[in-house]
Amino acid sequence: MATTDVSAVQTSILLDSLHDFQKTFNANQRVKKLIKGWNRFLKAESTDTNEIYTVTIEDLTITKVESGCPRPEGDEDVITLQAAQETLVRIFLGKYNPAHALIDGALAVFSGDRDKVKLEAIAMIIWGL
Repeated sequence: MATTDVSAVQTSILLDSLHDFQKTFNANQRVKKLIKGWNRFLKAESTDTNEIYTVTIEDLTITKVESGCPRPEGDEDVITLQAAQETLVRIFLGKYNPAHALIDGALAVFSGDRDKVKLEAIAMIIWGL
């Protein structure tokens, strides 16, 4: 009887939520107006599973979601979001307001203040949070 390597067929729930976010983000015309001239890298770090994914926002769309973070440490265009996997998944699926997650202490965001405001505005536009 042949066996299947289960780890090879498992996918990350965090990665799946980031791909769902990509579709929602890219389909929203109001977001495109908000992010004009705003090219950034969203680095999602799961503190409990040690997964790291980077979402590239350039030219008004999310162009890719990739494993790890190809940007150098200290790059000011990188916005780092750190939380437990479940928290990140809920945020990217629009089920947990990131501002509430910050207040609750469930999310840490490392970026400039203007980028934090932009992220909050994006969440408000996409999910009405």
